[in-house]
Amino acid sequence: LKKKELMAMNRQLECATIFLTLSAAETQWSELLVILTKVLENKVITLEEAQNLSYEKRCELIRQDPVTCVRYFEHKLKCLWEILSAPCGPFQGYELVDKYVRTEFQVRGSPHVHALLWLKNAPKYDKNNPESIERCVEFIDKLISVSSQPTECSEELISLQRHKHSHTCKQHVNGCIICRFGIPYFPMSKTMILEPFSHDEKLSKKERDEISKSRQNVKEELDRISKDKDTSLTFEEFLTKINMNEGQYIKMIRAGLKKAKVFLKRAPNEIRINAYNPMIMSLHRANMDIQYILDPYACLKYCVEYINKSENGMSKLLREALNELKQGNHTVKERLRVIANKFLNSSEISAQEAVYHILSIPLSVSSRSTVFINTNRPENRISMLKSDEILQKLEPDSKDVFVEGLI
Repeated sequence: LKKKELMAMNRQLECATIFLTLSAAETQWSELLVILTKVLENKVITLEEAQNLSYEKRCELIRQDPVTCVRYFEHKLKCLWEILSAPCGPFQGYELVDKYVRTEFQVRGSPHVHALLWLKNAPKYDKNNPESIERCVEFIDKLISVSSQPTECSEELISLQRHKHSHTCKQHVNGCIICRFGIPYFPMSKTMILEPFSHDEKLSKKERDEISKSRQNVKEELDRISKDKDTSLTFEEFLTKINMNEGQYIKMIRAGLKKAKVFLKRAPNEIRINAYNPMIMSLHRANMDIQYILDPYACLKYCVEYINKSENGMSKLLREALNELKQGNHTVKERLRVIANKFLNSSEISAQEAVYHILSIPLSVSSRSTVFINTNRPENRISMLKSDEILQKLEPDSKDVFVEGLI
């Protein structure tokens, strides 16, 4: 149902402009720690004292009162949406007219918000129109940044945006372990929207082999650079290191694309930084991601599934069970039984997710209400009979026995 609601919004309002992701960072929010200390220990502390609390103490406070954590996060989001909708907000000149928000829960149990935002008068991408591409790039540069300079945000906030690989982001592809987010990102001299090669630009086998070799060399160099966040390497020096000019570099990137993609202006020391908006980041003070949506069809296919995805990951408990089974002398049948019992007997739900359900806080919020209208032929529609009380009052030969619809 939620997927259909979002598809209806995309059909009526056209493609959303921005895909925004906001994470919770309870241990970083001093105001929340002050509130938790007051509620749990009846003790008043200052923001400075909250910042000086040990990590263990912060976790203990958060774990003891998931209700306050949830209410604080929801209130923080409510205030943020009000600011995003204000004329002086981060979308200056582009009014926030509609939104669809979905709350999920990360492996550690904290809420994680995905939102599709519709901005008024935002440029629409048209690959055949150079002016459209230029307007889109200007729009992206105005709203989205990956700068590591403290002038954009404090070093503390920028560090929240710096990606750290974990088991949830690692994927095995062709015998290699890669990050499913594509990190480290490619450095770029300026923001670009790149398209895959068209049929007219078909590459020869020799060119494909050369590009494949070059890509492997670039990936290895990026992995080396990404380990030093303070590297002073410039984009030009990076090109020299990989023995490519900018044209060859762009060609290599395009060869790996299947659809149009935004590549943000990015220095070599910013290849692990997720995209952010400086004002939203300063207000939210937690990890975020912001993307400009290029293709309405890709938006439907990707965003609908992503926002309403099911939890497919295995918890630490299940991974440990698998490791134990591998070490023990069990038959295949016994292994399968143990794993099946784990799934059947361990329905995982975090404390904060339970709070959302108990307090009836909706996990999906839309700025528009959606009404389903059956457009099948009348004889093919499912109809509901009127109540017995109404039917008894009708004439014996009356055929008006079905509840009226909207049309």
